[in-house]
Amino acid sequence: MKIKSSYLFFLLLAGASLVACDNDEAETKLTFDKNSVTISVDETDTVKVNGGVTPYTAVETDATVVDATVNSAKIAVKGLKVGNTTVKVTDKNGVSATFAVKVEE
Repeated sequence: MKIKSSYLFFLLLAGASLVACDNDEAETKLTFDKNSVTISVDETDTVKVNGGVTPYTAVETDATVVDATVNSAKIAVKGLKVGNTTVKVTDKNGVSATFAVKVEE
């Protein structure tokens, strides 16, 4: 009986640790309130970042199309010229995610 109790205890402990690991992964994943942004030249829109660890950095794939500026958990994206690009956001721990930007006339 004692062996069964010990086995059950370790089984429950292992299950609890697996649940905790899955929860940690969800907290580190970066998500956005918008998956893509469509703006006009000289227009600015904001994308909110969820998850990860601040501070965030944002890098435009084509910096001639948009300018992305980080302000806390918000990324301000300003259209510079007509075109398509992406913005890659990275958190303090190196976790990153990307959203698309289309700049129209």
